[in-house]
Amino acid sequence: MKLARFSPPTAAALLVGLTTVIGPGAVDSYAASDIPLPIAHFAHMVVDAPHGHLFISGGAGTDGILVTDLDGGNPTMISGEPGATGLTLSDDGSALYAALPDQDAIAAINTENLTESARYGTGAGTHPDSLAVAGGTLWFGYGTAGVGGIGSVDGAGAVTLRQDSGSWAAAPMLATTPTPSGVLAAAVQTGDTSAFVTYRAEGGALTRQAAKALPVPDLSDFAVTADGLHLAVPSFQGATANRYRTSDLAVDGQFAMGVYGKAVAVAPDGTMASGDRGFVTFPETGEGYYTEYSYARELNSAAHDLAWAPDESRVYGVAVDASGGTPTLHISRNPEITPVTLYGSWTTPLAPGEAYSFVVSPDSTLSLSAGESMIPGTVRITRYDDADPDGVLVPDPTATPARIPVSFFGSYRVDGTAPLTGQLSFRVEYSGSGHYGPAGRPFDIPVAKYAPTMALTAPSSADRAAPLTVTGHLTWPHAHVTTGAVHVVKTDLAHTSGYSVGTVAVGADGSFAFHDTPQVGGANTYAFTYDGGTSYLPVTASAKVQVSRATPTLSLATDAKSYHSGATVKVTAHLGTTYNSRSVTLYDQPAGKSRTQLKSGKVDAHGNLVAYYKITRNTVFSAAFAGDYRYAPRTVTTSATLTPTVRTEMQWPLSTTRIGSTTYQVFYKSEVNMGLNLQVTPHQSGGCTSVYLEHYYSGAWHQVTSQSCVPLYSDGWYGYGRALKLFASNDHYRIRGHYTPPAKGAQTGSVWSQWTYLTVRPGSPS
Repeated sequence: MKLARFSPPTAAALLVGLTTVIGPGAVDSYAASDIPLPIAHFAHMVVDAPHGHLFISGGAGTDGILVTDLDGGNPTMISGEPGATGLTLSDDGSALYAALPDQDAIAAINTENLTESARYGTGAGTHPDSLAVAGGTLWFGYGTAGVGGIGSVDGAGAVTLRQDSGSWAAAPMLATTPTPSGVLAAAVQTGDTSAFVTYRAEGGALTRQAAKALPVPDLSDFAVTADGLHLAVPSFQGATANRYRTSDLAVDGQFAMGVYGKAVAVAPDGTMASGDRGFVTFPETGEGYYTEYSYARELNSAAHDLAWAPDESRVYGVAVDASGGTPTLHISRNPEITPVTLYGSWTTPLAPGEAYSFVVSPDSTLSLSAGESMIPGTVRITRYDDADPDGVLVPDPTATPARIPVSFFGSYRVDGTAPLTGQLSFRVEYSGSGHYGPAGRPFDIPVAKYAPTMALTAPSSADRAAPLTVTGHLTWPHAHVTTGAVHVVKTDLAHTSGYSVGTVAVGADGSFAFHDTPQVGGANTYAFTYDGGTSYLPVTASAKVQVSRATPTLSLATDAKSYHSGATVKVTAHLGTTYNSRSVTLYDQPAGKSRTQLKSGKVDAHGNLVAYYKITRNTVFSAAFAGDYRYAPRTVTTSATLTPTVRTEMQWPLSTTRIGSTTYQVFYKSEVNMGLNLQVTPHQSGGCTSVYLEHYYSGAWHQVTSQSCVPLYSDGWYGYGRALKLFASNDHYRIRGHYTPPAKGAQTGSVWSQWTYLTVRPGSPS
């Protein structure tokens, strides 16, 4: 059964324990040359290994065919071949055929002396482009946009057009197997699909096998598999792994990877290459790939830019810039050998003398073949430590077959005990086999003392002078020896730097307990330090217990509750019984302002602390006792109110009179109006005043009118007026105002003015 796998990072993440250093295989699969080619454009490439040549055409605007050696060196030009595009070799490799569209001809070039040996005219306006040799005959696709066909050139040089009875929308692209066969395929893009036809080529004639439109909207290249049974069609927009059967062009399974990009090439053994901005080599079937090569960022793949060496030892690719110029040759060596990466894992930390299991797992981009449960080849593991600095071969590492998703290629385990001193390391060597390259990597396993974890359990609160217990537990990652002790340091209000209160033993299960009877209230912090003994690192943890304290008596009073602006407030704090502190701090916080310290110090023999404060607005006073060893902190507050001054005056009274013991303002109705002015000092924006007028009759005062909560002027004044005709003649009246500060942020209290008494007489004064 085929083993599915994930990408290497995913596989590595699934290894048990800590993954250490990762080493690539020693295979030179990625070695490639980046060689600028001395041509302006690229059209096609053919590898002529027996003669040591690469033939590269440049297409329209060029005058010859570039020839290099198999390493891309020693470039020379076969001149006199203007606009050469499609290239192919004869079955025996003696001739290179080159399509010359602008010449309506095909050139035959001797591969020994690199000179043109024949030229075959294909007819005016035919523009031959794509070439393939199949069934012993040279076939060519010809035509222009709107019309095309397939022609042939036989061994005698005779040219025949319209070898296919069907019609073509343009010059068809041709492909055949990488080694001589009678399979030929042709294709041309037709809108959102591409028309494909497959043939048997025999005796200079074509026999149609299948014709079908395939979902390829951007046809630029295609290939026939080595056995001639399938087509591989690359694409950007419709990339797929589908294998299209040549017999009927139906989908027949999947390639090992999706065929994408602008080009595809098939090696004689069936291995494939395709891609964009680089290329990937992969087996025809199975899962995964062999190697991957990426072009420089500014370069892209070109159509027909991939070619295999006949012995599958190299893949050649040509990249171009965004404009299709500056062709660059890339050579990938060992393209059918996939690198192997070795991953090591073990449980950490590892202490001296502790048992361990070291596991190494190979990984690769190519999955195992059907029936394989381990990566082919052998794995050799050597152990190094202070006792064996030159290494000792592990004779029989335990092999475990692949287990998805933990291990995709199997794993090898070594069990042992860490050295008491020094370090431990392993060297792993993988021999490589088949398509898997060799790999080797050292793994250093740290051996050191490690710290256990410590957990404490303590009450959150406790009574002073009452016993309490703090328990703890040490936990080790692995089995451990019982060693070391726990030391306890206590910090409280009386010992702010801490002091030692004893040592407790650690049980075999890692548990311990500490008992104490705290005499100082407040926060009591217990710091526990495990010293590690002979085998472990120290570890520290702490627990805090709030120990109860008595509540002290604390009061705060002022010599009055209400004051006028500028008055001096006497503030007195009284502190009752405490243990070892008699200090109190007084604060004032005027309305709308921050709290500030008024006075701080020890109370007198009577327990009092007195301060004086000149009040300008409502003020909150507070007294704070910071607490001591046995009495808890406490804060109390009290408030003092600022009462504004209200000044009143009547407007236009003509005289006064006394009625009983009360002085009345006298008005005459001829004056038309009476008025009352009020001024509030101090006042706030947003404060308001109300005016109330009362009439005396039936033996009592009765409110006859009011004006509610109207704003004061900016200077604190407000004027109230009323028509005198509304007053009963010779009756008794009184009037007063009330100031109300703003509902929010009041800086003073409210205040009433005194009553002003008045009477209204008819007519005018005599």
